[in-house]
Amino acid sequence: MKKILAIVLIAASAAAGALECDKSAALNVKVMMRDLATWRTEGDHVAVYWTFAIENNPRAKQLQMVRTYADTDACLTGGAREIHFYRKKKLMGIASPTSGIRLVD
Repeated sequence: MKKILAIVLIAASAAAGALECDKSAALNVKVMMRDLATWRTEGDHVAVYWTFAIENNPRAKQLQMVRTYADTDACLTGGAREIHFYRKKKLMGIASPTSGIRLVD
């Protein structure tokens, strides 16, 4: 839980906006997230696979983790991308540059 809190706090400073973000802080968040998720490009989107039990957290915390990853990615790549979030092969969240960030039931 302490690691998640640290990631969220660093991400808050990193992701003020893709053009004005702290890339060094965002890179630190991405490195810290390696213990929580794996990711790869799949066709036209990025796929993030949570390796920890994100479903055991309240929905607000799940959304915060999805948002943290998406904001960090936008900072490092220079803009928002389509990102699909999975846990145990089930789609649980989407970050989209056109429709925003949301959890999927």
